[in-house]
Amino acid sequence: MNTINKIITDSLMKEKKDRDNSSREFNTIKFFLGIIALAIIVIFLRELKTIFIPLTFAIFLSFMFQPLNRFLYSKKIPIIVNILVIVIIILILFTVLGTIVYTSVSSFVTDFPKYEKQLTTMISGVITTLEIPMEQVTFYLQNKVNWLQMADKLSLSKIVSGTMGNFIDFFIKLLLTVAFMIFIILERTKMFKSVGKVVTEDEANHFGDVLNNIEKQIKTYVVNKTLISLVTGFISMFFIAIFGIDFVVMSGLLIFILNYIPNIGSIFASAFPIIICFIQYGFSWQLIAISVSLISTQMIMGNIIEPKVMGTGLKLSPLIVLISLIFWYWVWGPVGMILAVPITSAINLILKGIPSMRVVSAVISSD
Repeated sequence: MNTINKIITDSLMKEKKDRDNSSREFNTIKFFLGIIALAIIVIFLRELKTIFIPLTFAIFLSFMFQPLNRFLYSKKIPIIVNILVIVIIILILFTVLGTIVYTSVSSFVTDFPKYEKQLTTMISGVITTLEIPMEQVTFYLQNKVNWLQMADKLSLSKIVSGTMGNFIDFFIKLLLTVAFMIFIILERTKMFKSVGKVVTEDEANHFGDVLNNIEKQIKTYVVNKTLISLVTGFISMFFIAIFGIDFVVMSGLLIFILNYIPNIGSIFASAFPIIICFIQYGFSWQLIAISVSLISTQMIMGNIIEPKVMGTGLKLSPLIVLISLIFWYWVWGPVGMILAVPITSAINLILKGIPSMRVVSAVISSD
């Protein structure tokens, strides 16, 4: 009898061990398949960024304009009219922004040549201070530099054609973004109905809650970040103007745009007016004053005002924010750095709703 019990016990233990081994093997296979799938997705995002960047902007815009869409829908206004109103608002915003950018760049291109004399004087001063032998410099410039190739790269026709190409590319991406947004708004209601047919009521409610949370966080982040960047830009323009530094609007525009990049954006934003001041006045009290003013403004707005306005905000770990900035810059370039925080926040909200991914969400979150 003891022998039979022992055989049965050994058989059960072996069966349990086989199940455990199979479960471990299955989890290992799932893990590696997940890594492979993630790598494939990243490659697709990087190689097809011409499509995915407008699509991402379209998704964010659809979230931003969803309250307006709901309001117009509650007033029994047809969906086509809703979309037309939203498209008109977007085109007006981009037209105003484009006009400011064009005016600023044109002013910069027109006025910058007057700094050539200051640059020449500064370079001569550096050569004299460092005691660089002019004979070697002259020999290098005459024999080592391909002036024809450089002239070709700096030719006016090349610059104009490149600028036009960038403008056309931007215009195409804007149209693609608007087209994506229209289809997203049109399909949003149908998507909820389709999801409701294949899942339970609780799962459908959970899906709706996740989308609502993403919409709320993205809207809060974009609105607050825009207001903070605007205030920072105007304060910086005030200091730039009172210290008599050129390119006030161009500097303010750069500060406004680059402040959307967390942590490192403000550093690059302040660099442009400081460099212009250095070229314009050299080592002077203006350079010290503008450096202190801009750095103080960025520190106060970024470290005191912004945390209070954002509150708990997107609840992302600072380390994860930095990693996401590097990753999305590698995937989509400078645009990826601007989109890094809202994309990571949206991914975090989705992971929170998946039980097996809550550990990953806990690592991403700051709370």
